Amino acid sequence: MPGSPEAEHRFEFPPEVLTEAKELEDEARRAIALLVVELHANPWLGEPMDDRPPRVLRGCRKVRFDAEGRRGKPRFRLVYRNEPSDGAVGVMVVLAIGERRNTIA
Repeated sequence: MPGSPEAEHRFEFPPEVLTEAKELEDEARRAIALLVVELHANPWLGEPMDDRPPRVLRGCRKVRFDAEGRRGKPRFRLVYRNEPSDGAVGVMVVLAIGERRNTIA
């Protein structure tokens, strides 16, 4: 909707992130598409990343997700950064999409 806050930001997916996403199962890719729609409506969705070393993800956010209807802990995580990180978001940079293994995406 033009003029709404949702319409004022865009997404960036680096090539390596697109490659990661293409390697996932179809149901997980559908879940990513739904998640991107949610993020478009709410660029603050998810949780801030921990401040544990290495601190390269400081200021980033994470969203855990899985295929619709799957039970149990979500198997996947999307990590993104809002630019700028305060105020109105102009760009949402998706830094990683992957399976959570030992709490690492």
